[in-house]
Amino acid sequence: MCITDRDGFHSFEPVPLPAGGAEGWEKENGRRRSTLLELNRLYNLDCMQGMKEFPDGFFDLAIVDPPYGIGIDGQRKRVCRNPKHNRKEHSREGWDNEPPSEEYFRELERVSRNQIIWGGNYFVPVLKQAHKGWLVWDKGQRGLSMSDCELAYTSFDTPTRIFTLNRVELQIEGTIHPTQKPVKLYEWVLSLFARKGMKILDTHAGSASSLIACHRIGGLDYVGFEINAKYFEAANRRLETEKAQIRLFDLLEEQEKAAQTKLF
Repeated sequence: MCITDRDGFHSFEPVPLPAGGAEGWEKENGRRRSTLLELNRLYNLDCMQGMKEFPDGFFDLAIVDPPYGIGIDGQRKRVCRNPKHNRKEHSREGWDNEPPSEEYFRELERVSRNQIIWGGNYFVPVLKQAHKGWLVWDKGQRGLSMSDCELAYTSFDTPTRIFTLNRVELQIEGTIHPTQKPVKLYEWVLSLFARKGMKILDTHAGSASSLIACHRIGGLDYVGFEINAKYFEAANRRLETEKAQIRLFDLLEEQEKAAQTKLF
């Protein structure tokens, strides 16, 4: 559901489940969701296999960053005078040799009501509505060996938006994946298009930045798939560390509130 406010800004509300909750949803769509896959988890699983476990339109929004098919899945270590330009070494894994099949995009559209696809400029021939509002990540650096920005296709009929965030943010976070995107970038994307109660899908979770952003914002359910075992293990540790930190913060906050209550 799209709501336009008086300033012309589009906000999107989660589509409510029919009477009967998830079971009603499954009955209405004529499919049964597997009980093997739980929400708010990252799975070491081929996304094509994983998506088949969900009924049509189960996810409100898919935010994905699939392989572009340009062979940049590795990265050489680089040390520069300006440490902002340093790069960590990542071994080649071969996952970026080919882009996803057209079947992938059709399956993604089946399980999600809306899609945001990083690298959408590489997939224009298989996108149904490639003229719609795009997102631009301005990396805040010019003339380096990598692109100055990255583009994301969206299925939303909205104006193109630009977000400037220096890649130095990745040095602050620490990288575990050669094409890792900052958590703050995903927080910005979610602030534009996600609302509490929505279910988010990431088919190529990589470093799990998108899932961490969902967890930080709160009120969002998510599912992530990562087929590469090495990346999955590192991403899952990163996600679980984030969850533990937030649980600790919540506990300390509750203790502080309890202490203040005793004063009155």
